[in-house]
Amino acid sequence: MSEPQLPPGAASPRDERAPSAERTADSPADGAPRAGGGSSSTMALILHALTFLCCGNWIFGIVGIVFAVRAAHARDRGQAEQAEILTRYSWYCLGAAAVMFTVMAVLTLWMFTQAGSWVQDAVPVPVGY
Repeated sequence: MSEPQLPPGAASPRDERAPSAERTADSPADGAPRAGGGSSSTMALILHALTFLCCGNWIFGIVGIVFAVRAAHARDRGQAEQAEILTRYSWYCLGAAAVMFTVMAVLTLWMFTQAGSWVQDAVPVPVGY
C-alpha cells in the first residue's frame, strides 16, 4: 500500500526536523523585532487609561498602565518574549479591574436596596398617627 501524497511544503512526521538555529537563519526578518501580534500593548494601554479615568479604578489602572508601557519599551528594544509576558500581566490587571468594578457595582446596588431597612433599624422613625 502506498503512502498518500503530501501537499507542497508539507513534511512527513517521519522526516527529521531541522534544528531551530537553521530555521531561524533562513527567515527573512532575522534579528528584526516583532511588531504587533500578541505583544502589542496599545489596546491594553488605552483600556487601562479608560479604566483609570472613567471607572475610578486607581489600583489596577495604574498597575496595568505600568505593565503596558514596560511591554512597549521591551518590544522596542527587541525583547519580544518579555514584551509578551508584560502584556499578559497588563491584560490580567484589566481583568481584575473588571471583576473589581462588577463587585463594587453589585454591592452598591444591593446597599441602595437595603438602605431603608438599615436606617429604620438604626434610627427609629416616629410615626405620628
